[in-house]
Amino acid sequence: MNQKSKTEQVKPSGQNIGSIPFSGLPEIPHEIIFNLLSNPSSKTPKKIIIDTDTYNEIDDQFALVHLLLAQQSREDIEILCINSAPFHNTARNTDSYEHGMELSYQEIFNVLNTLDTSWKGEILKGSKISIQNNNGSPVVSPASEKIIELALKHDKIYIIALGALTNITSAIFLNPEIRSRIVVCTLGGSAFTLHGFSDFNHAQDVLAAQRLFSSGTPVIHFPGWSVTDHLRTSRWELEANLGSSKIGEFLYKRYLEFVDDFPGRSKPIWDLAPGGWILDPTWYISEIRETPELTEKNTWVDKPANHPIRTIRWMNRDQIFKNFFELINPPQ
Repeated sequence: MNQKSKTEQVKPSGQNIGSIPFSGLPEIPHEIIFNLLSNPSSKTPKKIIIDTDTYNEIDDQFALVHLLLAQQSREDIEILCINSAPFHNTARNTDSYEHGMELSYQEIFNVLNTLDTSWKGEILKGSKISIQNNNGSPVVSPASEKIIELALKHDKIYIIALGALTNITSAIFLNPEIRSRIVVCTLGGSAFTLHGFSDFNHAQDVLAAQRLFSSGTPVIHFPGWSVTDHLRTSRWELEANLGSSKIGEFLYKRYLEFVDDFPGRSKPIWDLAPGGWILDPTWYISEIRETPELTEKNTWVDKPANHPIRTIRWMNRDQIFKNFFELINPPQ
């Protein structure tokens, strides 16, 4: 751990951390959170950390390509680093949380090498174990340490969380000071009024998700079910729009490898949502409201007067895909 970052480990309380104001951390004034939750402007530089379980599915690859290409075409986007998020999914032949993280780490390189990008940022390994399975303590990893280092260096960083929240929540509890310098754009769970749906990202480390939402960290919440699941595409749409570049062929191959195809089949590319919001929030309808409590069963309980959160209610699927396809296969 970098001692210069003045990190401190916050011990777990032993009770449902989601019900404790600010997860037991020092309170952050609501006006600071409101300011950090404001919509990004194309006139303002945006520094980004991507935290991704890239190997778990195929949508992370699309999201990485989208933001990396956007950075090449826009002066306001700067990707500082890419972290591999841990996961364990027998459907992807992983044998542990650490194995999933290592596979994601390699898949990030597969994307970058195929894209042939000029980006020279760092790629860091994430947690080898969940907070849930680490006796409730934050997990020190190259990813969590880098989040702390960069957050203390810059005034505002967007962290795009595309997988389990272990790396990010660990960084917050190792150094709570960073909460007023980051905005976590996290994809997972359902809309706050919707119940009965399972969620992979939250389920990978429920305690990490509970602590993030209750910590007072500024969060942009992208619900999976009822919102980002509208980001559907199909083999036929990809064939027509990806073009013949190496990265287009790479993404098309990944899609075919993962999706059991049949007439009418479509697949959500969920992870395009957080990056799309940073690129153009006018493609989205959202609201700022009190942060609800996330239960162990991945349901939401209203918490009146709790700290604010921005949650996405709707998004323009067509504009997001239009932008993605134009970046990967520019019109002639």
